[in-house]
Amino acid sequence: MKPPRAPARVWIDVLKRVTPVLAECEANDVILFGSQAVSVYMERALASKDIDLIVPDITINSLERLSDELTQTAEKRPTYDYLVSEYDGRRYPVGHIYLKHKSGFPFVLEFFQNFLGYKSMKLTPFLTFKQKWGLWLQVPSPEAIIGTRLAFRPPERITPFNASRLNRFIQKLGTVDWSEVNAFIDTFGLRTIVRENLAALSSKQISITGSSKITQLTPNHSPRPHRKPCPDL
Repeated sequence: MKPPRAPARVWIDVLKRVTPVLAECEANDVILFGSQAVSVYMERALASKDIDLIVPDITINSLERLSDELTQTAEKRPTYDYLVSEYDGRRYPVGHIYLKHKSGFPFVLEFFQNFLGYKSMKLTPFLTFKQKWGLWLQVPSPEAIIGTRLAFRPPERITPFNASRLNRFIQKLGTVDWSEVNAFIDTFGLRTIVRENLAALSSKQISITGSSKITQLTPNHSPRPHRKPCPDL
């Protein structure tokens, strides 16, 4: 049985606690990813069982200090680990903090040192700053989010639940620059897995809104540069 998803109020509180600690640890260029990045663009934040952050400068010391901070909101002091695996042959380090929130919800924070084995700087054309929940957050563009959500790896791939969430996100946006979605997919070599995922959904009679604009376009799109608005200091 999968763990329940924590209400948005729980993970937003956790995010507010870890953000200043990362700054104190000089962990710069932090990027909020996953369903939390989706929530940045939504009126109502989504429930979630984890927080995904890309933190190039994450260290064991940072994880230790974060665990100290999160003890205040946990049933007991969180545990953590730091693992180095591979993504398509590229080094893929990630730190985890395992938190049992005092609300009763289990929760995992994931701190990726890079994105799919690529240096996070490669994401720069697809990033922007947004103000949300009293924080300035660096997040992917809506089009980059769509690209990442279409590229979930086996064995789970895109579940019907995640497909439904993605469709609601696309419908909420109203306008999507599908050329930028394609540019993101090609920049990170995700076209094959995206096509496989869309085919797997089609076999279940599930479609993603606008996805025909992915399968009809050819590779080798160049990313359109983003202007990253600076926070008011």
